[in-house]
Amino acid sequence: MAEISDKRERLKAKVEEMGIYFEKKGLSPMPGRVLAFLLLAEPPYQDFYSIQESLQASKSAISNALNHLQRDGVVDYITFSGDRRRYFRVNSKSWLDSIESKINDITTLRDLLTDVLHERKDSKYLDFNEGLETIVEFHTFIAGKVEALKAEWNALKAGK
Repeated sequence: MAEISDKRERLKAKVEEMGIYFEKKGLSPMPGRVLAFLLLAEPPYQDFYSIQESLQASKSAISNALNHLQRDGVVDYITFSGDRRRYFRVNSKSWLDSIESKINDITTLRDLLTDVLHERKDSKYLDFNEGLETIVEFHTFIAGKVEALKAEWNALKAGK
């Protein structure tokens, strides 16, 4: 019995630790905790009431968190024949797609800032333009490294 209690306390502490991490990365506190809980849960899918009970949160807080995570594509749900409940789980494919999309935003911002510099070519504020040029150069450098890393990743995955 003490072993189960210890495991429950470790899980609770890890959910809090990960929740804080996700909060620092832009999630609100409850979606961060829900995501952390679903990452650690056994089985890796849980119904609404299990999530609510484990996180000791209100129905509305859990509902809003799940809606947010589903909207972001990080969480989805499955159902089982003969069971009316939804079981929420981390959607790792969609989450990876989201990460890749954010990485691709590096080139989008670089292109936008390049256009800004073109529009500012006659500006007398050279220090400001030089700062923007440095940002564009940084994004160009990073984008090149990211493309090489993505190619390496794809080759690695293809070799499995």
